[in-house]
Amino acid sequence: MHRLESRAEAILKTIVSEFITSGEPVGSRTVSRNKGVDLSPASIRYIMTDLTEMGYITQPHVSAGRIPTDLGYRLYVDSLLGGCQKAHLDEHAAIESVIKAAGLEVRSLLRQSSSVLAEFSRQTGVVTAATPAKRRFRAIEFIKVAENRIVVLLVSASGLVQNKLIHDDDRIDQESLERYSRMLNDMLKDLDLRQARERIEQELQQEKTRMDAMLAKALRMGHTVLTGEGDREVFIEGQTNILDEPEFASIEQLKALLVTFQEKSKLLKILDKTLQARGVQVFIGSEHGVGEIESCAIVAYPVRAGQAVVASVAVIGPKRMNYPKVVGLVDATGKVLTKLLAKAAETVL
Repeated sequence: MHRLESRAEAILKTIVSEFITSGEPVGSRTVSRNKGVDLSPASIRYIMTDLTEMGYITQPHVSAGRIPTDLGYRLYVDSLLGGCQKAHLDEHAAIESVIKAAGLEVRSLLRQSSSVLAEFSRQTGVVTAATPAKRRFRAIEFIKVAENRIVVLLVSASGLVQNKLIHDDDRIDQESLERYSRMLNDMLKDLDLRQARERIEQELQQEKTRMDAMLAKALRMGHTVLTGEGDREVFIEGQTNILDEPEFASIEQLKALLVTFQEKSKLLKILDKTLQARGVQVFIGSEHGVGEIESCAIVAYPVRAGQAVVASVAVIGPKRMNYPKVVGLVDATGKVLTKLLAKAAETVL
């Protein structure tokens, strides 16, 4: 990206921040009132013309002021990320308090995080776990919680823990359940979850399994838990918040956005772009590659356990979003979720 001269950069940042606040095209007089721009309106207009020619801002109407382009937003956001925006300590504590209230069950933590993102940003919060099939198996534990109910804890090598409740019509005792766990843990060691499911399916076809009732029962219970683990849930909250944004006053734009929220594959395509990154990533307009929502920006954070990405948290809103606030919010939520998922893993390891 072309490096702007300091006065031009200050004017561009002023235009972006003013447009984010007002939603109205920004004129030279408005810019001149900013304390960081010590220039006359005439000098500002000259520089604004240069910024327009370079593609950082555009003029929607001949008589109107300027609004930022995707390129203009990008420069503004890059300078913001360079400044390492953080949530205030009291806001960080509030985020942690609300998410922690969900308990230590993984799905509940992910769902609560999406609610926090939506509530604090007044935009749409999106959270998803990483692809289960790529997570490596670490352990499976069966815990009897009632006469005919068993809680299964599926632990990945990264420490992510998933709970599943299964019904038990055979009234299996806890000692037998522990033997089942040991059998499966020995058999599935070092496999990813897809390979673990395939190994169980292969074992169920073997003659020795049909002759060993205990092994057969353990395999069937393991298969029940691992079946469906290839699906990824996407937790979305705050879709209706977009109704307050003037950018989506058009029925066609609104319809395209709502359809995208329903088609989780498109959201996953965006969130998966964050998986190789560290820290907050911002995708503006066409950068995220989903044409139906080019009027949106996405601020996302990959949640890690060690070197593995276990989830992704994001806020989706108009390009004219409050980036300092949203970047700090997503950063704080991602870090809080990282901490709580690690704590959830410790309770069962």
